[in-house]
Amino acid sequence: MKFTTLLFPAVVLGAACPYGTYAPEEPTDTRGVCPMLNTLANHGYLPRNGRNINENQTVQALYDALNLTPDFGRFLFKAGRLSNPMPNATTFSLDDLNRHDLFEHDGSLSRQDAYFGQWSRFNQTVWNWTTQYYTSDLLDVQIVANSRAQRHTRSNLTNPMYSLSEVGYLFSVAENAAILSILGDKVTQTCPKKFADYLFTNEQLPFAVGWKKSALPITIQDLVTTFLAIQSATSFPPPPPDDSSVDIFN
Repeated sequence: MKFTTLLFPAVVLGAACPYGTYAPEEPTDTRGVCPMLNTLANHGYLPRNGRNINENQTVQALYDALNLTPDFGRFLFKAGRLSNPMPNATTFSLDDLNRHDLFEHDGSLSRQDAYFGQWSRFNQTVWNWTTQYYTSDLLDVQIVANSRAQRHTRSNLTNPMYSLSEVGYLFSVAENAAILSILGDKVTQTCPKKFADYLFTNEQLPFAVGWKKSALPITIQDLVTTFLAIQSATSFPPPPPDDSSVDIFN
């Protein structure tokens, strides 16, 4: 079912920034650690100030910009809402996502670890570390698995406070799955490197380098399928499940 287009007040968008048109953030705007949500705010799909994003806005933005199904959008909104420190929150802001070791995690593809300083903004050096493992112009499951593995290995070896919570681990794999299944092609599980580089570097949808929104609706299961493929292709094992029945000290 096609949703009614979500209209934003003219005072928010500005006459020169219609819905979907890119405009860089203003000094009074807020952004966070998620390059895609920052991008959707820069295009006006989400509130351009990045604040008080509700469920309807999230679902509509993800549908309009990326063709994510409504249930997928609702799932992502519920995850984002968990980052709001206010009890019983019904919205979240992009900078809520900056809380360390929740969804934000060490070993990010494009942000430095919190131990080293500013962790919420794009870091070109870190992105260079990631993209040196993008060894083809067309990213695939094995390439992104290798890149993710080296980022976490580097962080683990250099950051004395390195940690990765269970939620952080899930989002670490999922953000790589999103590159292939949302920004790229969910069927082939591939993405042109130039699409990823353009979006991460500019926080702008990569129309200028040939990107188009998926013609096929993208579901949660599509992301899960790619998630599992990346997990299987990763060269170091995932964290073991909790097992309270085992006490290694006795």
